[in-house]
Formats: sequence, C-alpha cells, structure tokens
Amino acid sequence: MITTTFKEFNISCQNHDKCLGDLLFIHGFCVDHSYFTAAKELSKYFNIYMIDLPGHGANTEGATQDDMHLQKLADYIVSYVEYKKLNNFYLMGHSMGGGLVSMVENQISDKIRKLILLCPFNFGGAFAGFKSFYIFYPHNMEEKNNLLQILYAPDNYAKFSKDPHWTKMNEEQLKFQIENWDNMHILFKRMSNSLMKIRKIQKQIKVPTLLMVGKFDGCIPWKHTLNGFKRYFKHKSLKTVVFEKSGHLIFEEEPALFIKEILDFVKN
Repeated sequence: MITTTFKEFNISCQNHDKCLGDLLFIHGFCVDHSYFTAAKELSKYFNIYMIDLPGHGANTEGATQDDMHLQKLADYIVSYVEYKKLNNFYLMGHSMGGGLVSMVENQISDKIRKLILLCPFNFGGAFAGFKSFYIFYPHNMEEKNNLLQILYAPDNYAKFSKDPHWTKMNEEQLKFQIENWDNMHILFKRMSNSLMKIRKIQKQIKVPTLLMVGKFDGCIPWKHTLNGFKRYFKHKSLKTVVFEKSGHLIFEEEPALFIKEILDFVKN
C-alpha cells in the first residue's frame, strides 16, 4: 500500500546567491532517481528534488499490484509536493515520468512554474515503443543489451558499453527488474491502457512547457511525439528541442546541450 512516506534524494543548490528555484524530477518506468545523471550539474542552478516512486528503486517495500496505477503514482507525487511545501517550482519528468508530471500539472498547475517533458510517455508516440512488454523487460544481460541499443543512439551505446561503471549500473538495474517482475508487469499493462487518458490530460496542460526528444529514441518516437504536442499546444506556450545525437537518455547522451536548453527555457 502506498503511504505518505517518501524515499527522497535531494541536492541543495550549490550557488545560493544565484539559485533559480526548486526543480522536482520524476523518473521513468522500472528505474529510479539515480538514472538522472544530470542532477549534480543542475544543482549548480536549482534545488534538486528527486523521489523513487512506489515499486521502484529504494521504494519497493510495501508496494503492491493495487498501487501500480498511473493515477496513484501521480497522487503520490502531489502528496510529496504538499509534504515539501513546494510552490512556484519547475517540474520535470522523463519517459513514464513525463506522463506522470502531465497528470500532476493537471491537478496542481497553480503550484508549477514551468513543465519540462523529456521523451515523455504520450498517446502520439507510445505504441511504437510499447508494443511489446518483453522488449522492455529483460531477463538476462543479453536481453538487457538489446534494450539498451534501442534506448541509446548507436554511437553513444558503443561508447558507454566500454565503461565498466556503466555496465555495472545496468547489471544492478537488471537485478531490480527481475526481482520486481510482477509489479512492473501490471504497471506496464495499465500504462498501455491509459493512453487515451494521457492524451486528454496533455491537451489540457496550462503552464509553459519544454518538450525534449531524441532522434534515435527507439522507445518514444520523436516525430509522433513532436507532432502530437504541437497540435495540443497550438495556442499555448511550447518550446521543442530535438537532440540530433541522442536516443531516450538525452540528459546522459548530450549533457551539455541538455543543461543549456534547460537554462534557456527557465530564464526566458
């Protein structure tokens, strides 16, 4: 059962005199906050707030299949915002987290200054990546490497796969994925069944939004995502950025450009 206890991993702004505000990051499906490799660099400019969602990372204890609903996870995020008394803050979500923060914005848009969506789960760009659960849920390192080649741009996969630290990190994530098969399986199915709801909610986003997508993303196709959001935001504030050398992990694959685009969006 989801409770109001939180597994949070926050970083105070390193430059208090020039801090741009609070930024809450929400991770994606079947990973945790540690996936967000840009957190430390962004803490030069923001107070960074991160949590592990129920059923993920350090927050698996007590989570049941009944808790594995997008709406319940969104409600959990809202409860965290209330717990931390966050107001006028920046909200960022990656992949499944992009769908979740869209839902959160729909509930508490008055508290959110700007929204940042990173390769977000969405109606227009979902089925190409989410048509097979088993592609996205590996059982061994061979299958995990097949998944990683879908997530990363080819040149980046070739570079990262030579790094022992990167390999070890993915081995640890694989262990978590296998141990939490049942909860992740049911969450994945419910995500697929929530596409129409996600589209309706993303059409209703009120706050200025930055959408960033990767050209080599084999999970959330960038063209469909971009075209869908441009239709949704026809008369609203939307900035879009396509990362030409990235896949699904844009903040890891092109970190300098990622930081630059965040700062440009926040300051303008």
